Amino acid sequence: MSKQRRSLQSHGKNSRVYVPIIREIFREKFTPGCTAIDFTLDDVRRWADVLGIVTRNPADVIYRMRARTVLPLEILEAGFYILRAIGRGKYRLEVAESTILEIPDHPITEALDLTPLPVRRLLPEELSEIDEQGLLTMISYCKLLDHFTGLQVFRLRSHVRKSVATIGQAELDEIDVGVALRDDEIPVIFPIEAKAADEPVNRVQISAMVIYCAEYFPGHEIRPLAIKLDYDSLIHFLEFNPSPEAANLKIVKSCGYRLSLSDRQKAVLTPKVQKAAVKMAAELNE
Repeated sequence: MSKQRRSLQSHGKNSRVYVPIIREIFREKFTPGCTAIDFTLDDVRRWADVLGIVTRNPADVIYRMRARTVLPLEILEAGFYILRAIGRGKYRLEVAESTILEIPDHPITEALDLTPLPVRRLLPEELSEIDEQGLLTMISYCKLLDHFTGLQVFRLRSHVRKSVATIGQAELDEIDVGVALRDDEIPVIFPIEAKAADEPVNRVQISAMVIYCAEYFPGHEIRPLAIKLDYDSLIHFLEFNPSPEAANLKIVKSCGYRLSLSDRQKAVLTPKVQKAAVKMAAELNE
């Protein structure tokens, strides 16, 4: 049975909290011809009170509308696709061509799954069911970053969450470094955003990674990457220009990979899958 595919973003039509608040903020501050609308967390609280909406965490309104829910049609029709933080408790709606970065058509490279068996047997057989941290683990073992970048890549840190002066808190799934092919030997910084099959690649998250690296790794070349898994178990690598402006991000290089299980992995994983199928059938017959 194929996995049911969910939309990468909620349409928000049924939201009684997030959509009404962001819509009223837009209506209050929009003027014809403007390309940016600034507002604060106080504006969120004020409109929540005016609308009689209870919000335990007002900042969650921004998080949900930025990454999980499509902005109201009224805002999108005016050209505002970007919602991002510009400081602690400060936010901005910006004109851009899109919020979500679509996966382009590109060649698919066949690769052998080199994940060590003790690790691989604890992960789902279907790659499409793996979360972003499991995905990053497999990519590291399979040396896909080395292949995609042409450099020898090493992991520096995982699951980074740190304050940045101009945007507030930045979150990165991973930061890797590549051995630079030049005389100064300064390593290349690879900030990485990994996305499971049901998660979109968001412009704001990519630009936040660039801003973070510019502050904490000054003087280094920055090559931002997104690694996106799809429902067909393909792994897509996207490299962007290092723009701190979300609206100016462009994909400069991309490639897809299809991992194949080794014979030894198949021998171990197949009984696990068969056992799960028997259990599911038994539950359906109860």
